[in-house]
Amino acid sequence: MLLRPRISVTALRFYVQVAAGRIAGPLTDDELRDAIHAGTYGDTTRVRAAGGPLWLPARAWAPLGLQNASLPAAPEEAQIARSISPDLLLAPSDVLDMVRFAVLEHGQVFGPLPGKVLRDGYEGGRYRRALVTPLDTADWLAASKLFDRTLTDGARAVAAQAAPDLKHIRCPVCRERIPETASVCPECDENVGITAASPSSRGSITDEIEGASWFRMHWRPVVAFGAILSVILSGITLRYLAPGRFAPVPKPAAVAEPKPPPETCNEECWVGESCQESTCVWQTPNGVGHVAARPGIAGPFPLPADFTDGLLLDEERFAIGLLTGTELRSTRTGQSLQLVSEASQTRQLVRVEGAVYAVGPQHIAVLDDQDLRLRKTLELGAIVSHVEIGVNGRRALVSLPGAHAVAILSTELHVELDRIRFGDDTIGPLGVDDAGKRALATTGAIPVAGLSDKQGGAIYAFDPGRLATEQDRIRAGMQGNPTSVLMVPNGKTGFVALRQAGKLRPIEWNAAGGIRLLDPIDACDQPEELGLLRTGRRGVIRCNRGRSLQIFDLVSGQTLRTIEFNSPPSDMIVTPDGEQIVVALPGASGGAIALVDTESFDVELVPLTEPPTRVRLSKSGDAVLALSDRSKVAWVIR
Repeated sequence: MLLRPRISVTALRFYVQVAAGRIAGPLTDDELRDAIHAGTYGDTTRVRAAGGPLWLPARAWAPLGLQNASLPAAPEEAQIARSISPDLLLAPSDVLDMVRFAVLEHGQVFGPLPGKVLRDGYEGGRYRRALVTPLDTADWLAASKLFDRTLTDGARAVAAQAAPDLKHIRCPVCRERIPETASVCPECDENVGITAASPSSRGSITDEIEGASWFRMHWRPVVAFGAILSVILSGITLRYLAPGRFAPVPKPAAVAEPKPPPETCNEECWVGESCQESTCVWQTPNGVGHVAARPGIAGPFPLPADFTDGLLLDEERFAIGLLTGTELRSTRTGQSLQLVSEASQTRQLVRVEGAVYAVGPQHIAVLDDQDLRLRKTLELGAIVSHVEIGVNGRRALVSLPGAHAVAILSTELHVELDRIRFGDDTIGPLGVDDAGKRALATTGAIPVAGLSDKQGGAIYAFDPGRLATEQDRIRAGMQGNPTSVLMVPNGKTGFVALRQAGKLRPIEWNAAGGIRLLDPIDACDQPEELGLLRTGRRGVIRCNRGRSLQIFDLVSGQTLRTIEFNSPPSDMIVTPDGEQIVVALPGASGGAIALVDTESFDVELVPLTEPPTRVRLSKSGDAVLALSDRSKVAWVIR
């Protein structure tokens, strides 16, 4: 994976190549412009922006605002094939947006145009067959190689490394690979001289010895294969010469007929299921349960005005997120026990194996689940929206809307493994299967109360287990504001809730990894959230304006049951044993928590004094933490 720093417009700096091996800077754009006007540097001096590897003449940089030069002549076809610059192909998109390009289209050269204008025009359908080159250069190449939004920086890097016309040689001093035309090595700053003109080997060995014979370069594998072959031949010879090798073998005694194999299921069972009487049956994990009938209520406990989220840790403690940090409180009295100020500006609290993630605006504080001691802080550098934990708990998917990407975290080492970018789309809710090989990312979002849903939307299908440079990102338009996704545990199908359209859209994966959009299914009004009921292979939809839950079959998509309420449900969660759905029902003056049995569909209401808006389950599923965003109070129900 290639990691490159992002260029900040507010801290724009430039470096100037004064002579071979001599670099001046950093200079601001105003300082460099004044130096050029004063004659210190020429307007054709090679300049690069800080954080990017691209060296170009000063007139080619739009922020400097220098006078335009005459446009280059239209190139010959052979010139286009051999003049591609590797630095231009490897430059990040924000650096290319600051470069002024000459454009060749329909046999005419015009411009110069900034890279930002070309990128916007390319997304609108223009410049599809155009050739571009930075001003005062002759590096002509297709505009699609620079401004196609479906190509990330990592994809352009792979294309640049695989291009046969980007010739490299080895530095005779440090043996690093450098461009063939370089006169000074960029790695060791030594003069390459005449030695660099000789072609270097492009074989599979990294440091190939000049003038060495084939046997000298490969004697180790030859000796290893010879030793293995001698052992095999010795074994064959000894077996052939063994006493009684050709003696007649006595007939074996009669063997009783083996028992028939046990009856198997016609389909592959999911993780957590077992085959019983030719049917895959969900097995409830040990140590989990659900909220008992007629539970006890502790609270309401008043909360600070700046609280953002809560998490039930065990029978004695629950945690809440505050702007000043993460606070630990008692489930019996609601009194504060501890404040972790290192986890400041906590917006979400997510439970992982052995730890708690306190999610901030652009960071994640990793806290110990026993004493909430800070282990480490993960700086993500972008606004965090949703955090999705895989079923096995070893990976966490974090959507970064501003960065148009999804970060893959290891919950064992608590590090960022990779970051997958998705063009210019704003990434929102996520979903992943049990194997962690197929996932869906949506661009929808639940609007603020009083605002209307957006009409458009899209989904991305990707593999969280592969590197970003090896991804087959598949984009599909999804009209109707996709706000939630549900991945079937075997990863073969999935469902998307379309809030604005009131539909449920099934998705099917083929053997090659592509997806097929099936016909939409009618759902209740404003479906906002999807849940998985592993018992009976069913799904559940929470509908806001529809004031109901819908139970549907994951195989056929048919609606099995509709459970109606007297107020719009604001949140729901399925217990770990799959036998109960806990629903938050904020009312006009008061509210309640609904406990829905997934077998009989009986509903038991637990009335509260204030309207609850969110519910959080304990790890075992037998206790509920109810939170009220309006009244700033909390209850513990068990």
